[in-house]
Amino acid sequence: MPDVAAVEEKSAGTAFDAVLARTGAKDRTHIQRHLTAADAEPEPQHAALWRRLAELLASVAPLPVTATGHTAVMFFIPDGKYRMQVFALEDQNDGRIAVYIPDILADAIKKKILKKGAEPNEFAIVGSLRSTLRAEALDAQNTPEPPVHVKNMLGWNR
Repeated sequence: MPDVAAVEEKSAGTAFDAVLARTGAKDRTHIQRHLTAADAEPEPQHAALWRRLAELLASVAPLPVTATGHTAVMFFIPDGKYRMQVFALEDQNDGRIAVYIPDILADAIKKKILKKGAEPNEFAIVGSLRSTLRAEALDAQNTPEPPVHVKNMLGWNR
């Protein structure tokens, strides 16, 4: 009987390999260097979480990803003959991973995916015992000098 954990790890590896396969050589190198550093951290869950988030975001945004240095990855969808950035994944190797997405908090609360937490910008993930999410709204007014990997996402719906 095959080991279930080994099968899941192999399928996760192939899904992430598919994300890397459609990435340019320079971007792939940046991502691989980041993951090498993340794998060397004492907490192996951190690199595994980063890979899962990258796979999930890439499954929704089908165009090739673009790396911004060794710390951030941008995800795109087709927009006519152009492409539009919809997500960014940032990891400064400080134990925190930031995911930048359009503002969907109201919908997530309405659909009972999230519920308001004890802190002002904290949300609990429904059905999870210990998982909380910190959400901060960024826009062109409160973020005058946004990072390169977020700049494309600010200013929509002007």
